[in-house]
Amino acid sequence: PWNTFDGSVPDVPVAASPANTWYCDAVTGDDTWDGSSFAFVSGKAGPKKSLSAALAIGALKTGDTILLGGGIYRERPSFDGSPAGLTIGSYGHGTGAPILDGGAKPNAWTHYTAQGQTTVWQTSTAGLSQITSEKPVLGIYVNSGTSEMALREVAHGQIAAYQNDPLPTGQTQANVTDHSNNWYYDQSAKILYADFGGALGTSDPNSADISILYNSSQSGHEPLILLPENAGQFHFIGLTVRASSWHGIYAESSGNTVDHCDVKFNGGGGVFFDVDGNNLSIGNNTVVSTQIWMNVLDNWPRFNNGNSGGGWPGGLSFYSQSNVLAQGNVIHGNGGEGLILWGTTGTGSTAHESVNNSAKQNVVFDNFSVNIYLDNTQNALVEQNFVFNHPRDVSQTFDTLFTKSTGYATDFGKRITPVHLSLADEPGSSYEQPTGHAHLSDITVINNIFAGAQFGFVDYDDGTAVVNHGLKNCVIANNTWILAPGEIPGQTTYGWRHLFADSNPDASASSFVQNNIITLASAQDHFIEMSLPGSGSGITVDYDLYSGPGKWLTSQNEQGFADWKGAHSSWDAHSLNAAAMLTNEAEFVRSAADQPIYDWHQAIPFAGSPALGAGVSQKFMTDFTGATRANGAFGLGALRP
Repeated sequence: PWNTFDGSVPDVPVAASPANTWYCDAVTGDDTWDGSSFAFVSGKAGPKKSLSAALAIGALKTGDTILLGGGIYRERPSFDGSPAGLTIGSYGHGTGAPILDGGAKPNAWTHYTAQGQTTVWQTSTAGLSQITSEKPVLGIYVNSGTSEMALREVAHGQIAAYQNDPLPTGQTQANVTDHSNNWYYDQSAKILYADFGGALGTSDPNSADISILYNSSQSGHEPLILLPENAGQFHFIGLTVRASSWHGIYAESSGNTVDHCDVKFNGGGGVFFDVDGNNLSIGNNTVVSTQIWMNVLDNWPRFNNGNSGGGWPGGLSFYSQSNVLAQGNVIHGNGGEGLILWGTTGTGSTAHESVNNSAKQNVVFDNFSVNIYLDNTQNALVEQNFVFNHPRDVSQTFDTLFTKSTGYATDFGKRITPVHLSLADEPGSSYEQPTGHAHLSDITVINNIFAGAQFGFVDYDDGTAVVNHGLKNCVIANNTWILAPGEIPGQTTYGWRHLFADSNPDASASSFVQNNIITLASAQDHFIEMSLPGSGSGITVDYDLYSGPGKWLTSQNEQGFADWKGAHSSWDAHSLNAAAMLTNEAEFVRSAADQPIYDWHQAIPFAGSPALGAGVSQKFMTDFTGATRANGAFGLGALRP
């Protein structure tokens, strides 16, 4: 019901006088030309071929615009020393998307048929400057013209073991079979083997758009677009950013905008805003109407290269940032959390907390571990987002990994079914001294739809000390959670889990969980799980609708609704345990192949639903769509009928 990324390539306007506009054309340009026009005129008047050459123009100044025509720009441009306040945008006008590609264009492919394969090919990496003994192959991006995908690395000893559990047998090129979409790199021989059957069928990969990603982790990660502290207020509009060794866009500066971009298939995160060690007051960064998907190829297949217990980057990350906005983005399929607002950095005992951040009207789904994650942040708004998961897909990881390793199946395996929303205090992302402080507070989560899969909303303490975790001045109101049927080995389905580590006390205060709908599909599911007896005393929980046959859990004791209310005497006096009567909950169990994007309309309550008019009035008078709610008849959930 609101504007999001739509795949269009905008015609970015020229700069307003007295600023200048410069032009690049990856197809017909020449770096010896002056960049003064998009078409060649005469002499030296014509477009540059590379963005790097345009950034080196001596007359380039703050406020100027560089427009890129459609085509592939295989380069890693340097923005260090560039004037601040530049716009880097798409020329548009039917030329197509300008694609910044951080990978290597492969040498010629030839068939590999040693084990009888028909769709497996090989290529030498000799002569590719990006790929060295310290920078081996990280991934393969393939664009057939109608679809895009990343081929999957085979298991060959790079998976981190879970305790003493066995792992899949190591593989080589002999195990790259037809239509497996797998690849293997023989580093000593400098030969890359890849199956293109799933991506290209029997077509020749030499005619396809393919990039080889390299792994820069041993020599220092290499983002494609790197904005150091002195390179701020950049505006990236209408660009495709792909196949980087690490992050697609990484910035340690303020005032940057990413708008109508397509950020995909990068080795690290899609877009990562960080703080420079010498300047803690970084922020005012904005990402709008952008698609961020299938990044963190370092973690592809899932749990590759040690990405099991933690440490992976997110799709869109704001670390220790303030006054940022993420709006209208489509964030999906990343090998780390989808959208992250997190972190408290500091010098000595002085903490810099991330504050006043907003995530609204985003579509976030099928990311790794968590879809929307807030950690050690304050005064954040999460509003009108559509967050969902398709049914669990074990083919995202290595064949036989879950059957061989109990730990991967029951512990790490939950991460391919991401939590919809997590509010946490992880001491590892709170770096003031003494460490261990919890900073999460003043979080508002309203008018969101969370649908599919088994894990709704968790807030948790990951071992804080000195200052402990809790929901402090938080409002979780008028959200709809529709949890899908299905069991995750070793896990329980929950609407809300209030979790604490090491028996730390609950520091919750002045918080409200009200006017929400939680629907569950089976009797063994839990509407709410309280990990500690007596926890939650600082939270008002009421006027919620619990729909379905599930139960409640307090300190590992399952309870029916009456016993639950008896154990929490101040809670749920006006809440209901009844059928929510939503339009079609079955919508949210459909596979990704059947329904890539779920229809949020199916979460609207029917006329006659007990959700209608059963809420307590809040200061938020609109719903998920932005429509005004009726005064005096405040409904439950994210949608009015």
